[in-house]
Amino acid sequence: MRIKPLHTFFVVNILTAILILIITFAPGTIFRIILGLPMVLFFPGYTLISALFPRKDSLSGVERLALSFGLSIAVVPLIGLILNYMP
Repeated sequence: MRIKPLHTFFVVNILTAILILIITFAPGTIFRIILGLPMVLFFPGYTLISALFPRKDSLSGVERLALSFGLSIAVVPLIGLILNYMP
C-alpha cells in the first residue's frame, strides 16, 4: 500500500495545526520540542521535494528523505535571513 502525496500533505497540515495550538496554550511543554524539530528540520524540505518531484517513482523513499533533510537545512536559514530584513 502506497501513501498518496495528498495524504502526506494532510498529515503535515494537521501536525502544523497541533503545533500552533501547543505553542499557544502550553508553551513550556516537551511536545513543543517534539513537534517543532520536524517542523524546522523536515517539513520545509519535504514540501519542496514534493513540489519539485511530484511523481512517486521519480525518487526512492531514502532519496526523498535525505533530500528533505538537506533542503530543510538549506532553506530555513534563508527564510530566516529574508524575514530578518522585512519591515
